[in-house]
Amino acid sequence: MNASRSDLIRLVAGREIAVKLRDKGFLASTLVFIAVIVIAVVVPALIEGDTPEYTVSASSEARPVAETAAALGSDGGPSLPAADITVMDTDDPAASLTDPEVAAALAIDADGGVVITARESVPGDLEELVAAASAVVTAQAVAADAGLSADQLAALTSPTAPRVELLEPKPDQPVPPELVIIIFGFMFYFTVLTFGVAIAQSVVEEKSSRVVEILVAALPIRWLLAGKVLGNTVMALGQVLLIVGAGLLGSKAIGKGEIVTQVLGVSGWFLAFFVLGFLMLACLWAVAGSLASRVEELQSTTLYMQIAVMVPFFAAILIQDESPLRVALSYFPLTAPLLMPARIATGDAAVWEPWAAMGVVALTALALVAVGARLYSGSVLNTSARTKLGGAWAAGGRG
Repeated sequence: MNASRSDLIRLVAGREIAVKLRDKGFLASTLVFIAVIVIAVVVPALIEGDTPEYTVSASSEARPVAETAAALGSDGGPSLPAADITVMDTDDPAASLTDPEVAAALAIDADGGVVITARESVPGDLEELVAAASAVVTAQAVAADAGLSADQLAALTSPTAPRVELLEPKPDQPVPPELVIIIFGFMFYFTVLTFGVAIAQSVVEEKSSRVVEILVAALPIRWLLAGKVLGNTVMALGQVLLIVGAGLLGSKAIGKGEIVTQVLGVSGWFLAFFVLGFLMLACLWAVAGSLASRVEELQSTTLYMQIAVMVPFFAAILIQDESPLRVALSYFPLTAPLLMPARIATGDAAVWEPWAAMGVVALTALALVAVGARLYSGSVLNTSARTKLGGAWAAGGRG
């Protein structure tokens, strides 16, 4: 019984997947990328959640400053560092430093100033809290001498902040949208470039070893191309899903569920545009490989494809402010796979815009697949020399 077209395409796709899964370089790069994403998510959160603890000895005169510093450290507002300060009474601040648990000792000099004594150095956040506490205690003393009430003192030292009203407020997000755009942009660049070069290299190796002649004898050229594109698309999408999933699981594990919610809202659109963008370029990567007669020629035949991958990456990184240029590029087929998800991440895209851009990219992908299939058909069997685009096009039309 003869195999159907779909069976043969799946067979070629399975071969491409099997080769990739045996590639140690691919497996290592995937594991490294996953580790980097997990570390980038987990380590900052662990560092952020680690509140330093200090034991401070204080003379009776300096105890109000020490207690005020402890209060500011526990809830000093966004402008002061957080710290858990334990105050210990002492008659001799310098002598108390013989205790290794004591980070610093506070005393009052003859002029009424606060003196911080430490063994080698004073932690920066502790010094900042003591300085702020000293200012608060001094202000309270001056206010008491002037006969000001607590409310009057508060009005002088903590005036009412101005009220902020936003005409078009954007929702607060746990991760800056710009960072999400950079991460997704780098994944798009890395994955498409890696798999694109792999497709081109696979094609030229089959040409130089003349294996392609055996393959073409068993199935039509366009089916061979379809299997290659399908297999690499599955692997590329699988790699991206693994990386995104690892980052989301890491966020969930450290209790950052709000990060998961934010990223999931963008990742669906990114993955949809990623698949269309990859399909749009995959056939052309195969064409770049088929134009070369040996591996050494790939650098020149894939040059324009490398530029086609770099352009959307740098556009997404450099153009982050909403502007007519950004809107236009979010519909341009080459840059839409990254610019439109970027506009979704920053909340600048209307509800209908991603669908319109997706339609543009899908139509462009269909056109480029047709063009790529003709060029591939016209060049993949020319194993003797490098093929020109015009010659590949003409030969593809005769095939």
